[in-house]
Amino acid sequence: METSALELLIPLTYIPGVVLLIMSTSQRYTNVNSIIHEFSDEECRIKTDRVKQELRRAHLFRISLLALYLSVAFFSLGSLVAFLVNRWGIATSTSALEIATVIGVVCILFAVSKLAAESILTLDILKRHAKRHEVDSPDSR
Repeated sequence: METSALELLIPLTYIPGVVLLIMSTSQRYTNVNSIIHEFSDEECRIKTDRVKQELRRAHLFRISLLALYLSVAFFSLGSLVAFLVNRWGIATSTSALEIATVIGVVCILFAVSKLAAESILTLDILKRHAKRHEVDSPDSR
């Protein structure tokens, strides 16, 4: 079964969506880094809960970005290899394309799971922060 050049490029259609995830995740990663740098040296030495949580968020973002970068690489590599194999007539199989596409999708799912874990952690940080402000506010006295 011969595969058309258009079919070989299908995994590349995932890339714009992945790029949007990369851009938003990179921005959020930058924000977490800024927050961590704003903590004083004393706070970092003490390793407050907030510092630990922000470091955990940064770790989750880094893992997510790596998985997203890998997905782009696998989508591109799969399409390229399958196209070249098809073009040179070496084989009619698209197994390289299929394997690379599956790995790329798995990378996206892994990244999304880490981003979900980060959003849960962020909500926990916000709840704790709100609770502290509730206790410290003049209305609660």
